[in-house]
Amino acid sequence: MILYLGDSLTRGLVGWSYIKFMPPEPCKNGGLDGDTVHGGLRRLHIYRKTPWYPRISTVVVGIGTNDLLQPHLMSTGFMWKVIFGWRRGWKKWADKLEYEKVMRQIIETVLADGKKCVLMGLPLMQLRDYPLEELEARNAIVKRLADEYGLPFADVMGAELAAVPDARRDYDFGRLGLLRLCDILLMGLFPRTKDGFSRRRRLELTVDGVHFNTRSGTIAAEAVKACL
Repeated sequence: MILYLGDSLTRGLVGWSYIKFMPPEPCKNGGLDGDTVHGGLRRLHIYRKTPWYPRISTVVVGIGTNDLLQPHLMSTGFMWKVIFGWRRGWKKWADKLEYEKVMRQIIETVLADGKKCVLMGLPLMQLRDYPLEELEARNAIVKRLADEYGLPFADVMGAELAAVPDARRDYDFGRLGLLRLCDILLMGLFPRTKDGFSRRRRLELTVDGVHFNTRSGTIAAEAVKACL
């Protein structure tokens, strides 16, 4: 059985989870909307105490998008500061050094439990002014850790850019976050609308600048499947 440890990209409430496009087999969707790498480590320790964890043979780790996304959104408008500012006390964002440190802890915990670990790189963001160089730096950390520990690395962003080299990167969530709220409600209630959001917004790889559509979900799944 596979445990997919991640955030909303794994859960698949807004946009599709890449798990939807994986071969059907027993798994646990350990995706949590808005979670960070620190939260992923905390939840891994919680999962280790569950009755089903001993049956897990492989843990796919794909987390860290929110450590960049949420601070970026806070810089774009007052309402985003309100939305995310109150969370600082319990949801810490990791800088590059902290990100590497916590990822190491996740990896070493999984390996100490005698399970296979697959590292999944962070996907491309299609948001305006998103710090792409920071995203590339995080993926370089994940790749370096994969090499160091001898683990498979699923280069999702590399695969996305190979498929769509000129992907649009100027979508805007808006200063009030109202579009985001509509996305959560509509995609949660009517999942079949997800790819329609991509088409209307002319987004090749996301439904909202962040979350997977069918095309990118399939690309991510293929990258992960090659590592299993």
